[in-house]
Amino acid sequence: MADQRSLLQRLWDLGCSLKLAIYVASAATALIMGGSLAMHYNRRVFGNMDAATITVWFADAWQKAPHLTWWLPLTAVCLAIFGLNTFCCLCDWLLHLKARWRKTGEYLIHTGFLLLLIGYAWGNVAGFRNDPFRLAPGETLTLPALPAYTLRLDDFNPTFSPEGRPLDMVSEVTLLRGGSEVARGTVRINQPLLHDGLVIIATSLDQRLAGFRCFIDGAGMVDLFPGRSVRLPDGSTLGVMTLLPDARRTADGRVLPAGDRLGNPAMQLLLHHPDGRTWQGWYFLRETPPAALATAGAVPQPMEPLAGYASLLTVNRDPGAGLALAGGIAMTLGVLFALFSFYRKRARGDRPQL
Repeated sequence: MADQRSLLQRLWDLGCSLKLAIYVASAATALIMGGSLAMHYNRRVFGNMDAATITVWFADAWQKAPHLTWWLPLTAVCLAIFGLNTFCCLCDWLLHLKARWRKTGEYLIHTGFLLLLIGYAWGNVAGFRNDPFRLAPGETLTLPALPAYTLRLDDFNPTFSPEGRPLDMVSEVTLLRGGSEVARGTVRINQPLLHDGLVIIATSLDQRLAGFRCFIDGAGMVDLFPGRSVRLPDGSTLGVMTLLPDARRTADGRVLPAGDRLGNPAMQLLLHHPDGRTWQGWYFLRETPPAALATAGAVPQPMEPLAGYASLLTVNRDPGAGLALAGGIAMTLGVLFALFSFYRKRARGDRPQL
């Protein structure tokens, strides 16, 4: 007998088909399982997968190794069909809600899956990821992908095990937009700071030059670092404004940073005399000190460097993070509702068997 259903009805029935869901879900699972083995044994190709959005990463990886990445677009197609199937089933349930309200838990799971899928796709198409940024306490960084935003590291306190292994990296950060504070919080392992689609993550730490232990005539051994002031015997005050671990002087007299590692260190100093006179300038610790410091007897003679730590922070933008969070909550509620409904039915003898 000929099928009397319209083409639209047949397409709708296909979209709601449980068989279709089983086929595409099984295919996606098989592809992901096989792909995970390829990822494990080919770190050269997949090692930096988390350093960029999937669209950016795949464009580069496909050119380098198409024989190892072919399964990804097929998986995406399977997930897209599975998502469409889930959407059709959800719509069909909503159209018959009065008769099927007891399956609310199952369809909350459907809704959560759709939100997760859309959130992931949105985040990878419209978002971005960066390599870790190195920030010392007090430093600021303008986000390259969003120049209107500035990230400031207010404080950094890593904790270590007795063996010296880092256990946590606690960063106090402030996010500014156009010079105005828009978010402030603590970033640590597994505790990012979220704001308007931006995700600030604690990645690692790095050693940095924090200052120098110096000898000053009349003052003895002192630790000098940015923000520190020392009172000298004649009543003068010597303060450290800036410290560069490696610096260079340009032809026009400007002092510019040359790197983050200890090389040719320089301090920007401010000397206040008791009579109100001030001197401000740069002192390259490997060179002859400025005459103003020598005349005042305020030359810091470096004895040893002081080590500190810089925080490595990753700043990603994921506009779909909110949808993904809502999806996770919906799926959790769906599972709880479905379990409650199932055991309630069993308690009253309604479909007691699994």
